[in-house]
Amino acid sequence: MFKDIKTVFIDLDDTIWDFSANSKVAMRKVYDKYGLEAQCPYERFMSCYMEHNARLWDLYHHGKITKEFLKSERFRISFEECGITFDDPELPIRFDYDYLETIVTCEKVVEGAHELLQFLKDRWDVNVLSNGFKNLQYRKLQSGGLDKYISQLVLSDDIGVTKPDKRIFDYALEVVKGEPSTTLMIGDNYDADILGAHNAGWKTIFLNQKDECRDMPAADATVGTLLEIKNIL
Repeated sequence: MFKDIKTVFIDLDDTIWDFSANSKVAMRKVYDKYGLEAQCPYERFMSCYMEHNARLWDLYHHGKITKEFLKSERFRISFEECGITFDDPELPIRFDYDYLETIVTCEKVVEGAHELLQFLKDRWDVNVLSNGFKNLQYRKLQSGGLDKYISQLVLSDDIGVTKPDKRIFDYALEVVKGEPSTTLMIGDNYDADILGAHNAGWKTIFLNQKDECRDMPAADATVGTLLEIKNIL
């Protein structure tokens, strides 16, 4: 199935760089910095934030909201729902900035990331295709020690189009001079990474870490861990 692969793309957040774990570390630091525990327990705020952040990212993936709206609204609405009050109307924006500047210093990677990336690099050029923000993604790669494996970092911010839109996949192939039928996408988001790549004519491997139970016909292969990918390539 994958014998003709010549080009490899991999998602970044929660595929090789552990966004979920790093987010919790960074958020705790910034939450304490702003002294918000007195108004709302951190655990309640984090639960609320994660719910709204996931919903807004889904809208952003599909081009229904802007990056600026996502970044300001996810904290504003979470503060409001948790009863956190503040006099400065710019606080959600400042909080977002501090959170993002903190998270890019976090080092945790997804288990098996280094071993898999070395395996891939020994065979092909490895590229990242991400919807993450341009001023952050390379710093995440550096913090996790992953940058040494990556040839090209292609971001939705480069052309203002997000996965799963076919245009970002076509653009990525232009950058690396690849062909759809010989290109592989590895990612943890079925909608953005796998369905998007499939519709662009790429081969796909779905990293199903959350053990999602649903029909996933767009995935040419599904794995539960990164190291399983070595056994099918």
